[in-house]
Amino acid sequence: MQTRMLGAIGTLFGVDMAVKQYIEENIEDTDEKSFCGSRIVIRKIYNKGFALSSMEDEPEKVKQVSIWTTIAIFIMTALESFRDGHRFRKLALVLLSAGAASNTYDRVVRGKVIDYIGYRSPERAKSQSDSGSRRMIQKGKDFLENITANLADIYIFLGAMIIWIRKLFRK
Repeated sequence: MQTRMLGAIGTLFGVDMAVKQYIEENIEDTDEKSFCGSRIVIRKIYNKGFALSSMEDEPEKVKQVSIWTTIAIFIMTALESFRDGHRFRKLALVLLSAGAASNTYDRVVRGKVIDYIGYRSPERAKSQSDSGSRRMIQKGKDFLENITANLADIYIFLGAMIIWIRKLFRK
């Protein structure tokens, strides 16, 4: 695998892991802090399932699927790294590899993924200060408030979007 791609994967993986460790050590389960005065909030949520906590009742299956998917992504990334050009595909695979590796590491080592990036609706932002008290998010109240992600999830989303957009314009 080309050194630059491996270095980029390692860097992105390291950044997410460092942030997860910081969250784990410094944010209480009930904390919700505004990020730079925006609607983006930092909170600590443990997820034993996939996105949106799907299959959280089957953590062993989730772990196995994560491991095999990560292996497949790394194989595709390794094969792609030897091809000339294809910069967008390589970028997408780097993002997918880093995101998959980080979340799979969490599932294997911690037994759960640490999610920490959330959203606070404008109504809730007005009614709640950053005093640290966190109101439970009501089901269906605001879909975005029910989502908490991490950088690895963002890497995966961006990588998938690059592949999708690339395919859309290559037809």
